Amino acid sequence: MPSAMLNLEMPADEVDSLQTFAGEHGLTVAELVGRFAKGLKTVGPASIHPEVLALTGLVPADWDVKADHRRHLLDKHR
Repeated sequence: MPSAMLNLEMPADEVDSLQTFAGEHGLTVAELVGRFAKGLKTVGPASIHPEVLALTGLVPADWDVKADHRRHLLDKHR
């Protein structure tokens, strides 16, 4: 696979952290960034648990939560 040059400008402390992390794991910063980039390709859309998905749409989109909460507090403290 052909390679390409990539220049990044980052805060020095973040670069130091990357270098430290890469060194602790026996990698170069280029390998670390390459693995991260490759991982981005394999990540699909976030899957939502079916039970959570079943709950969607139960709360009306036009529900004024703040006003309802205010009414609740007024009723509660009468």
